[in-house]
Amino acid sequence: MSDSNSKFSFSKLMDILVNIIVVNCLWIVFSIPVITSGASTCAAFSVMLKLVNGEEVKTGKMFVKAFKNNFKQGTIMGLIAIPTIFGCYKYWEYIIKGDNGTFLITVGAIIVTALVVCINFYSFPLIARYENTLKNTIRNSTVLSLLYLVRTIITLAILALEIVVITWGKWTLFAGIFFGPGLIIFTISAMSKKIFKIVEGNGGMIVAPIATPDSEEEALEDSDLEIEDNDDEEEADV
Repeated sequence: MSDSNSKFSFSKLMDILVNIIVVNCLWIVFSIPVITSGASTCAAFSVMLKLVNGEEVKTGKMFVKAFKNNFKQGTIMGLIAIPTIFGCYKYWEYIIKGDNGTFLITVGAIIVTALVVCINFYSFPLIARYENTLKNTIRNSTVLSLLYLVRTIITLAILALEIVVITWGKWTLFAGIFFGPGLIIFTISAMSKKIFKIVEGNGGMIVAPIATPDSEEEALEDSDLEIEDNDDEEEADV
């Protein structure tokens, strides 16, 4: 029995690794125009959120479909994320390399960084998972980042470790081209999925109450709610 379970676990692990690599390659290809990187990121999260839930996925087909469905919001979110993240990076570069780390400037950098994280961290998985306005998605991402601050910090620490490993040397950096972004998206998806299940199990209310899961069936499956009569349409508001 243990050998069977071991083989199953190894097979499942290999399947996850293969899917991470495939999603990673698709993400790179669909992000080449740069302006479409946001839609590509949403598509990657759509696949990864199902993967971390243990669902069977047709990676390529699902990625392309999600890319099309989330193209508008994903692209706009990408145009928000790229300059804010880059600006945050340059801010810290100015402090570290320019030896300008005065107290007020450093505090400002911390505040700006926290704001950038809150706005962007859960926005892409929220777009991938729910129907909502972009304004409400950004608002919900901010609230989730603060409401689940410890989980968010733990995830950021794991991401930092992954980035350190990937950028450790030229060989790890070369290997990271094939799985780096995919691994990062997978890690965020794993934490996001846990938080989404908690929210859906609590009735789905955060701040902006008009988000709907991809399908009613998926909403009931992913939440821990037991509903005897599903004749009435159920919605998870996130």
